[in-house]
Amino acid sequence: MQIYAAQVLAAATLLVQVIAQPQDGASTSRNMTACLLPMDEGPCKAMLPQYYYDRYTQTCQEFLYGGCGGNDNNFETLEDCEKTCWKIKKVPKICRMEPEEGRCRAYLKRYAFNLMTMACEKFIFTGCYGNDNNFRDEASCLEKCSPKRNAPSFCYSPKDEGSCSASVPRFYFNIESKACEEFTYTGCGGNSNNFVRIEDCNKVCKKGNKKPRNRNRIRKMKTQS
Repeated sequence: MQIYAAQVLAAATLLVQVIAQPQDGASTSRNMTACLLPMDEGPCKAMLPQYYYDRYTQTCQEFLYGGCGGNDNNFETLEDCEKTCWKIKKVPKICRMEPEEGRCRAYLKRYAFNLMTMACEKFIFTGCYGNDNNFRDEASCLEKCSPKRNAPSFCYSPKDEGSCSASVPRFYFNIESKACEEFTYTGCGGNSNNFVRIEDCNKVCKKGNKKPRNRNRIRKMKTQS
């Protein structure tokens, strides 16, 4: 009887491990949004060493997975975690926090940095508590949080079509694609990431986001020639 019980326990443990392991290639195809989910051990009781991306330290950390449930921020190896999440750019600690509305009754328009979109977005702050990812205006948020601020801060503002009803073709700098793209402006409101000509958008925003040339490589090429 004891031998049979031990065999059943071993089989159950193996089954949990098989279920818990991601399918081949699953981690590499996973969207980066998974990296920003909180660590979740799941409701089961297995103790499987897995890895998750910690948005606050911006590193992959080991944790013990229960074997079922949880979320997609769960990787079998450190390599899988880093391969999926390395593209998330490094920003100051306060910019990695999720915006908190607070617990009071005020209605204050504020901005918080969104780690996924790499943009400062509006939210309503109730006036007390909350956290430091809380800025009075978009410019202050961008100045503190936006990585690689080589271009003017408004180039990192999200596309804003405005609040009227016209249909005016305009151009804005898309921080995700690192390119100037066309959008329809409604004629009023919006923000400064708004250009009449794509040439102007490229000149102001795209130029400031070019990757710096590798000076060592240039020197090496000159030496070889």
